[in-house]
Parts: sequence; structure tokens; C-alpha cells
Amino acid sequence: MNCPIVSWRPLIWLNILCLDAPIVAISWQWLFARVFRVPVPLGAREALFLTAWVIYLVDRLATSISLPANVPKAAREEFCFNHKNVWVGLIAVGALLDAEVIFTGIERETFVLGLFLGVLATAYLVINHALSRLWRAISLKEVIIGFLFAAGTLLALSSQLSLTRSTIALTALLFASLCTLNCVSIAVWERDLDRAQGRYSIATRWPQMKLYARVASFILAAASGVLILFDRRLWPIAVCLGVSAILLAALHFVSIARDERTTLADMVLLTPLVLMFSGKIV
Repeated sequence: MNCPIVSWRPLIWLNILCLDAPIVAISWQWLFARVFRVPVPLGAREALFLTAWVIYLVDRLATSISLPANVPKAAREEFCFNHKNVWVGLIAVGALLDAEVIFTGIERETFVLGLFLGVLATAYLVINHALSRLWRAISLKEVIIGFLFAAGTLLALSSQLSLTRSTIALTALLFASLCTLNCVSIAVWERDLDRAQGRYSIATRWPQMKLYARVASFILAAASGVLILFDRRLWPIAVCLGVSAILLAALHFVSIARDERTTLADMVLLTPLVLMFSGKIV
């Protein structure tokens, strides 16, 4: 069966090719590095992008392989399902490039921390695809993804930041919460799809999560303003967290196709790019 033509839906191509999450990661890494005045080597930026890309490619391939041909699929799953050989090639190329960057372009301490985080990410992938029924009893999949994503984004900065400082800890926690809400929102929008595919999420376990996700997004937007009370220099992070949370909440109220909504859930997290290209942070 040929893959349906999706060229008339350009918005979803970043999501189909798993490029949205890596771009979000390096955007927030740039923002944190600029606000906290921490230099991040080019190699660390490249490693973050490639590692995130490869992880999402592997996860997408494993998901697509596990799905029968006759079950409904999201556009990203349908594309991967019909182009498995291309996907394997992308994973191989991405992994080779990532390995070259990791072994030649990042510091030892970052490498050790990254290795530990890589073990956790691998454990998640194994559980998600080999022991997925675990999510039916312990509905923490979206929380784990959100916090792993945030940890990976801030990994290269962690060795130069003292997480005992309350401001840094609170900032990192709010960012991890935003990433978690992104995953929870997508689970809410794809609840019927997950049920049709026999998969489990926080939304299939708790149908009322739709309301909770909306409320939590507005709470996060309000909480982000507290950062400025700790340190006025944190206003760029506070603004990006608040705007992203509000836009994420707004997506719950607009009428739009599921695949486009899912893609936009990641794109609303690209608020740091606005500051980057406007030159508002010195």
C-alpha cells in the first residue's frame, strides 16, 4: 500500500520527519545558556539535536512496526509504516553522525552524564515497546518523556550550574512541566487513536485528563511569572514558558485536524526562537 500524499499538508512534515522535537530542544538549550551565561560548545548543540532526532526516529520505527496494517494510524505513523527502509537508513546515518560528534566534540563530564541519561532513555524505549502494558497500571509515560526531554536539553549546562540554587531548580522544574504538558495534551488528542491501536496513555487511563491538561497549562503560565520574583534576569525564560503554556492551552479550544494539532503542540514550544531572531537577549 502506498503512503497517502501529504504534500498539501506542509505543517505536519516536521513532525513526520521527527525534526520538531530536536529543534525545540536546541532552542531551549540556547535560551537557558544565554540567560544563565553558560557557554555551550557547538559539539554539545550538535549532539543534543542528533541524539534527540535518533531517539525519536527509533521510537517511531518501533511503534510503526508494532502496528497491524489495518488499524488507524496518525500521519507520522503511516509514513514510517510505509517507508521502513528509509527510516532504518535515517537512523543509521543519524546514529553515526551522533557518535562522531559525541566522541570528538563534547567534554568528558557531559559525556558521562549523557551516558547515564542514555541508559534511562533506552530503558524507557524498552518499557514502552516491550512492556507497554505497564503504562496501564502506572500512567507515567508522559511524565517520564517530559522530564527526560528536559534533562537532555539541559544536560550540557548542568555541569556549570549549581542545581542547589532555588531559582535554577525552579526554572528547570517549570520547563520539565511544560514538556510534560505537551506530552499529556497530545495523549488527550490521540486518546481514541491509542484505544484503537490497543495502546495506553495517561488519557486512556483518566478521560478527565482533558480538563486537567487545560487547567494545568494556565496554572503553569501563571507560575512562570514567579521566576521574575526570584530574579528579574529570568524574564526571557518566564516569558517563553508563559507564552508556550498559553498557546498550548489554546490548542485545546481550536478546531483543527489531529495531525496538525499534534505538530502545533511542538511548534508552540519554539518561543525561544522569537527571542533568538529578534535579538532581545544580550
